[in-house]
Amino acid sequence: MKKLIIDVRLNEYAMRDENPNVPWSPAEIATDAIECYEAGATSVHFHGRDGKTGAAANDFETYAQIIRGIRSKAPDVLVHSTLGYVTHEAAERKIDHILSLVRDPMTRPDVAPVDMATMNVDIYSSEKKAFITDDQVFYNPTRLLQYFTQQIQAAGVKTIHTCWNVPCTRTVQAFIEMGLIKGPAYIALLMSESGLLAGHPGNYKGLAAHLDFLPTNGPIEWIALVYPGSIQPVASMVIAEGGHLSFGLGDHPYLELGGKPRNADIVRHIVKLARDMGREIATPEEARAMLGMPQLLKAAAA
Repeated sequence: MKKLIIDVRLNEYAMRDENPNVPWSPAEIATDAIECYEAGATSVHFHGRDGKTGAAANDFETYAQIIRGIRSKAPDVLVHSTLGYVTHEAAERKIDHILSLVRDPMTRPDVAPVDMATMNVDIYSSEKKAFITDDQVFYNPTRLLQYFTQQIQAAGVKTIHTCWNVPCTRTVQAFIEMGLIKGPAYIALLMSESGLLAGHPGNYKGLAAHLDFLPTNGPIEWIALVYPGSIQPVASMVIAEGGHLSFGLGDHPYLELGGKPRNADIVRHIVKLARDMGREIATPEEARAMLGMPQLLKAAAA
């Protein structure tokens, strides 16, 4: 079987009430990313955070500091940056820091996400029988999805197209047909638990529904994640079906692994599972070739 890409979701917007090892500051994020790389991770995904409060920090300098820290000791690991989540800034501005970061090989991200739909992302509490929030909208109209895809790729960064549900995957198929996606389409199949109802359930049936509608009009690589929630209920199925895995403390505290694990501990757990099932782990260089982005190896190693 093809080798497995392991993408670690270091922090997202997770707080520390359940696991204090969620990295927030640039130094913490860089250290955590390097630990994950040494444990076997192919790629690291992170959000800029305020080191004291954990608040979102999507400014250029925060990301530049994080990426420089990662590159200093893990120059070849795939750096998977972000455009943010629910923000109040002008939507077009969400890629400004990406377009600035690419100017320097030491701060250049390798991968950036494009979430393929506008969705309600409020959290529902079954215990309270009420929504915790009722006005959170992740705003991604089709016009902006095309703009983000074109601008990110023109900057030499690979787009990963996050699909929360089947309509998202159908939109990726349209983008492939339009010639908007260069090389193999890199598709993240998102599932959601813990009261976030926007994604497919994070179980066998939720993943199977995604797989039934994968684009068939061009080469693709797909990776599965559960946000929020644990990847473990679907990990074996993903490995067996030839997909890749994205997970980390940004999604779930993983206390079931024992104690309060660091992200690198979760990586080691998944590496063992994959090898027990007969799949080796892709190196960053092998992942670049798989995703049609070998030219980025030179930039990352510069």
